[in-house]
Amino acid sequence: MISERALLVRSLPACLAMLLLSGCNRPNATPEGGGTPSGSATIAKHYEGPKPEGVSKADDAVTTTFYIPQAAISDMYEIEAGKIAMVRGRAPEVKAFARMMVADHQKSSARLKRFVAENPVNIAVPNTIDSRRRAMLGALDEAGDREFDSVYVGQQAAAHLEAFNLQSSYAKGGDHPALKKLAAGTVPMIAAHRKQTEALDGKFGPTARKVPAGQ
Repeated sequence: MISERALLVRSLPACLAMLLLSGCNRPNATPEGGGTPSGSATIAKHYEGPKPEGVSKADDAVTTTFYIPQAAISDMYEIEAGKIAMVRGRAPEVKAFARMMVADHQKSSARLKRFVAENPVNIAVPNTIDSRRRAMLGALDEAGDREFDSVYVGQQAAAHLEAFNLQSSYAKGGDHPALKKLAAGTVPMIAAHRKQTEALDGKFGPTARKVPAGQ
C-alpha cells in the first residue's frame, strides 16, 4: 500500500505543471512590449508608438490644473517634432506641414504663457516635455529615412486627436472663463491641423503607399 506521503510527492509535479500553465494564460497587467499604458486615450488607428493619454472625448471634464500643463506640453512636442520633420521629412507635403506646426504652435504656446503671466491661475507653465512625448520624439530620431514620414504622420494623427479633445473639452466646460475663451480660440487651429493629418495619414501613413526613394 502506498502511503499518503508518497502519493503527495508523486502528485507534486502535476500540480506544478498546472500552476505554470495557469500563470501563462493570465493576462498581463502591463502593455505588450513594456510600454506606457494607454489609459483612456484615443489613438490613431495605425499608430504603433507611445500612446497619447488624457481626454478621450471632446466633452470630457478638464480642470485648469490639468489643461495648462497638457496644452503647454502638447505645444512643445509639436514644435520639437516639427523641427525634426523639417530636416528629415522626405515628401514636400510633410515638410510643409512640419513648418506650419512649428509656426502655429509657437504662437499658441506664446498665447498660453502670456495668459498665465497675466492671470492668477496658480499654476506654472512647464518648461520641460514629459516622458511620453520625449519617447515619441525618440521614435522620430530612431526612424529610418524611408519610414520617417510614416512615423511622423502617424504620431501627428494621434497627437492632434488628443489636442482637439483637450482644447474642445476645456472650451466647453473649463473652470476659468477667460481661459475657456483662449481654448475656444485654439480649437479651429487644431481642427484644421487634424483635418490635414487625416489626409497625410491616408497618403503617407503606415498602411498607405510608400514614398518613392527619390522623393
